[in-house]
Amino acid sequence: MTRARQAAEALFTPKRQITEQLVSDSPLADQSARKPRVLATSPTALIHHEEVEAPVSSQQQTAPEVPRSQFARIQALVKYGMKPPQVAEVYGVAIGAIEAILRKA
Repeated sequence: MTRARQAAEALFTPKRQITEQLVSDSPLADQSARKPRVLATSPTALIHHEEVEAPVSSQQQTAPEVPRSQFARIQALVKYGMKPPQVAEVYGVAIGAIEAILRKA
């Protein structure tokens, strides 16, 4: 009974001598502390952005119209949870155009 207990304890005891020998024999043990590799960065130059005004044309730019083939899709988007301003943003039109489409339905 005691012999079985000793055999079981021998299985679960840590074997420090073997691991210490492996660590001391390995070539990585010679490098005490590795320096991290850091890439040098060049100093950032200040970039000056000039504000450019949009050219003013004599004609008023009209908002793009939504094709009739998209009316059912717009109605479905609103039915399933999108708000009219969100739909207007997707199509790049004014909110009034989307609301007019929804009123026609």
